[in-house]
Amino acid sequence: MSAVKTMVTCPACRADDVELASFDSLMALRSDIALYTLTCPHCATRISALLPIPPELREEVMFAAIELGAGMGAHEGTS
Repeated sequence: MSAVKTMVTCPACRADDVELASFDSLMALRSDIALYTLTCPHCATRISALLPIPPELREEVMFAAIELGAGMGAHEGTS
């Protein structure tokens, strides 16, 4: 996935240079909003941030979400 150039502030140590490009996970809530989780490189606090999905990543994120959903559906009802 491409790098995201958004910076967030750590609520624990107040570092304001935590780059969102190093996120641990992303959960798309809509086609334009996602919940990002990342770890502060200064104090190792886990951060959650509800932020827009950059336009250049939307197609890639939505494709991954559709692919994940299709994969999960394929396993339903098997024993």
